[in-house]
Amino acid sequence: MIKYSFLIYYKEYIPFLDELQKMGMLHIIEKNKEINDHIKQSLFEITELTKSIKFLEKRNQLPVTLDEQIDGMAIVEKIKNRNDELTFIDQEQIVLNKEIQKAEPYGDFSNETREKFEKLNIQFRFFTCNEKKFNHEWKKNYYLEQINNIGGTLYFVVIQLENQPIDIDAEEIKLPEETLSNLQNKYQKNKIRVEEIQTEFDDFAVNYLETLYKTRKEIQGKTDFNLAINHTEKQADEKVMFLEGWIPEEKKVELENFLNQQTVVYVSAKPIKGDKVPILLKNSKYAKLFEPIGNLFALPSYVELDLTPFFAPFYMLFFGLCVGDSGYGLIILIGTLILRRKVKPALKPILTLASILGASTVLMGMLTGTFFGLSLGDYEFIPFKDLFLKPMMMFYLSIAIGLVQILFGMSIKVFNQIKQNGIKYGLSTIGWILLILTLIVFMGGEKMGLNVANLPFVKNIFLILSLGLIFLFNAPDKNVFANLGLGIYESYNMVTGVFGDMLSYIRLFALGVSGSILGLVFNQISVQFLEIKYFGWIPFLILILIGHGLNIFLSCLGAFVHPMRLTFVEFYKNAGFNGGGKQYKPFSK
Repeated sequence: MIKYSFLIYYKEYIPFLDELQKMGMLHIIEKNKEINDHIKQSLFEITELTKSIKFLEKRNQLPVTLDEQIDGMAIVEKIKNRNDELTFIDQEQIVLNKEIQKAEPYGDFSNETREKFEKLNIQFRFFTCNEKKFNHEWKKNYYLEQINNIGGTLYFVVIQLENQPIDIDAEEIKLPEETLSNLQNKYQKNKIRVEEIQTEFDDFAVNYLETLYKTRKEIQGKTDFNLAINHTEKQADEKVMFLEGWIPEEKKVELENFLNQQTVVYVSAKPIKGDKVPILLKNSKYAKLFEPIGNLFALPSYVELDLTPFFAPFYMLFFGLCVGDSGYGLIILIGTLILRRKVKPALKPILTLASILGASTVLMGMLTGTFFGLSLGDYEFIPFKDLFLKPMMMFYLSIAIGLVQILFGMSIKVFNQIKQNGIKYGLSTIGWILLILTLIVFMGGEKMGLNVANLPFVKNIFLILSLGLIFLFNAPDKNVFANLGLGIYESYNMVTGVFGDMLSYIRLFALGVSGSILGLVFNQISVQFLEIKYFGWIPFLILILIGHGLNIFLSCLGAFVHPMRLTFVEFYKNAGFNGGGKQYKPFSK
């Protein structure tokens, strides 16, 4: 990135900004000023438009051509009003439903009849109780009539003459003011109105979605323009405008060709330490597919390496190990390839990533010979079945992969430390890498039967060298004694941290095994239904489809989350990732 500072005469500033916005390359540096009410209103309108667009997009209605005569904000207001009406109807339906439930057991009592009796000082009192608690003496003492019996619950009415005391051990029900038929009519009218509003929303999605897109773009462009003015400093009694921003280095020639044709003074400079430089990731087509995953955590700071191309192969491998079933991988691969042809262009990279993860699942499932919960190693006709890895081998493989990623992350950390601060700042981490590799080669080599016991001198040299780098360069700016003290403390954290990180990778083995076992269980339960003559295949197919469908969902969910956790915690930590970068957003139309 290159930083540009501009000085423009105030009368020429607006046309200059307009041309700059058309070019769409300058990321304007915000000056942390308060925004005015006009900008706040515009931002509010953009938010409301976005809400309405998302709401209509969910209706899966294909929009027609743009209607230039319709005001987009008027459509937003209509959508809000209809949604407010729906909210009111929902609340009213809840009340009506409760009132209907109260009135239904007693039938449709006429208000006119009730009022006539009340003029004669005669009232209707409504009660309910369990039929076992009903006391038949009540019928002798009062004018009582049973109206309904629903599931052993009695509903009855007592006619009260003037101020006659009513002593009945039952729950008294206060019926709604309105009759049952009126309540039911209101309830049905509300249901019809809800259907009308939903149909209206479908019409909005067809006729006005493109209008909302256009309105949002227009308001966003004007808002960006006003924000650019808001982030402009006024100099020389407000006669000169001062603006700063960043552009990618490859756009330098194009920008300066434009500037040389303007009456503007400008200077350019490369970033210095402390500058908050916007981030524009540049990756290969393959690594770019994994950028949405990395963006869930944070963008790198300007001085850091972008770790996306480094974690992408591991994430793909981890996903395949976590699902661990070739059959499931085929479903994911074929399904995403078919869907990719039918979705919007914006969604195609996501489905391409899913296809790659599906292909990885097919390959990783072949390591263990698992296919829709079946262990292919149990079948004699399968060739090369002896090559399938046993569960304990997958356990050790998961830990080994974890150790490789941890060491790889530490190597990236060394590169970053040397690039940012100098070689002496990376020596301590080099010492840890050397120590871990030495222990692997000499201690692990002996257990694997390698003849390394005859090289004690070489082992001691590497141990002394690695420990020297760890303890003498732990804090390069401090003295030797401070380094030794900090080195002991950091050693404890490092040893426990690396050991804990390695154990975290066991989840790759555990998720793969649990998914395989669950698939096997569904198979075993389903096969039992085939013993039923003639119709046994129906429950068999239903259980197989539902069982494996559920297992694919759970496996994919775990395979998405847990590799992400290994990436953002174990790998990012060992790679010394800090993050905190802000995305490059050019001032554009």
